[in-house]
Amino acid sequence: MAGFDALFRALNSIPKEVDAATKRGLKRGAAKVMKKAKEKLGSYQSESGPYPSWKHLKPETVARKYTVKSGPNKGFLNKKGLKLLRQPGGWRVGSSADAPLVDSGQLRQAITTDDSDLNSEGVMYVGVASGAGENGNGGPGDYAVAHEFGSAPKNIPARPFLRPALYESQDEIKEAVKTELLKGLRRL
Repeated sequence: MAGFDALFRALNSIPKEVDAATKRGLKRGAAKVMKKAKEKLGSYQSESGPYPSWKHLKPETVARKYTVKSGPNKGFLNKKGLKLLRQPGGWRVGSSADAPLVDSGQLRQAITTDDSDLNSEGVMYVGVASGAGENGNGGPGDYAVAHEFGSAPKNIPARPFLRPALYESQDEIKEAVKTELLKGLRRL
């Protein structure tokens, strides 16, 4: 009879272990998506599934990145701009000096995961924390939306980074959940 009790307890714990393992796998998968989204920033992305390749920044946008914003040198190249200008070939649109979606690093820093609905809804989020913007210009979330989907009024083409990261990570997420499920079931 003792054998049946142990079997019954093991069978009874399967749904709980499957749920816990699935959640662990989703957390691992979300971390992979977050990492991949952060890696996409700073270099031009090619087409990924249904998501288009990134259009190059306009020359005036690139120049603005390397321009002093205020003070007596306003409008002149800043130190980084001067350094890039001295390099062979200088800086130009489409080069690594261009670094799309990387001005201050706030967007990359704001990409995060949220598991607050994991227990109640079984949902894991990867996105951009809203935060406060500089000088009332909106926060990283507003910036992310304008670039992820594009903004016609601001003449910003879509440069998706979150959705392609998820699209490209689908197999890794499945594998993370599968691995956690197998680990959990082995513990029974």
